[in-house]
Amino acid sequence: MVVNVRRADNQVMGIVVTQNATVLDLKHAIKRHFVLQQNRAKGPTKLSWKYVWKRHWLYFDGQRLTDDNKKIKDYGIHNKDEVTFMKRLQER
Repeated sequence: MVVNVRRADNQVMGIVVTQNATVLDLKHAIKRHFVLQQNRAKGPTKLSWKYVWKRHWLYFDGQRLTDDNKKIKDYGIHNKDEVTFMKRLQER
């Protein structure tokens, strides 16, 4: 199944995951996609993914994908649906 991930700069990435993938599997697939894209462009490949996931959320249909162990289909995500990659707001 392909999940489209829209970044903050409105670039859409097509991420391939299995039908029964979890949110963590989706995050790993996003990482793989980004590293492959950077390798092809001869750009920097070092990135702190721990920092990225600490500072950003994945959103689908107005809800945050917070539980890494939950299956993405439990959030209602199907083939060719779009997930948004957004910066977290600071909580006070």
